[in-house]
Amino acid sequence: MEKEPLLQINEVTRKFGEVCVLNRLSMAVQRGEIFGLLGLNGAGKTTLFKCILKLIETTEGAILYANKPLDVPIIHEKIGYLPEFYLPPGELKAREYLNLLGMAVSGPKPDVDALLQKTDLDPHKLIGEYSRGMIQRLGLAIALLKSPEFIILDEPTLGLDPLVRVRLLDWLKELNSQGKTILLSSHDFAQVEKVCQRIAVLHNHQLRYIGPLTDFLEQHKVDSLEDAFLKEIGDIHA
Repeated sequence: MEKEPLLQINEVTRKFGEVCVLNRLSMAVQRGEIFGLLGLNGAGKTTLFKCILKLIETTEGAILYANKPLDVPIIHEKIGYLPEFYLPPGELKAREYLNLLGMAVSGPKPDVDALLQKTDLDPHKLIGEYSRGMIQRLGLAIALLKSPEFIILDEPTLGLDPLVRVRLLDWLKELNSQGKTILLSSHDFAQVEKVCQRIAVLHNHQLRYIGPLTDFLEQHKVDSLEDAFLKEIGDIHA
């Protein structure tokens, strides 16, 4: 039986002047799944995330959350977000920064030490001395600070070494097993294959496919998601 849609994107269009970045996009993320959003650079993935989070407004269409119009209070309470290029203040230490942000969280006080341990971050080191991978892990900790039920991750493994990448994927599976719904974008197709039940493919600002990952592979008669993606967008080397 199909799960309940948690996030619904209905005929969403976003234009910047005369340039159409999202063209009549409709899709749904089901409650309790890990959903992968795939596309080349410039396909509109980050723009879609920003529309969901109301960082920018849609030109047309509607976005629903649990069958209600998605508004700012719902976003603040229910949704965590890791942007692709996260830039935290370098003059603070990780524990200081997380505690500061935690003061704005309604409900139970965040367990900052548990998040630091899970992300394997040195709480006594200045953020400005962190590597790109450490900053990415800090961003993930911030996305989870309010224990959101819906998590949006834009290229979550960016800058991570292979060992940390595996740990992060295991953590996403653990969060999903706890009932968290996760929407992620990634150029790492192997990562998507390991954690995502369903996917959507954006190309030329339009939705090309949405459905189970296994059906996408079967449709293109290939064994790897990368090969199926290249076939879908018409790359001659696929």
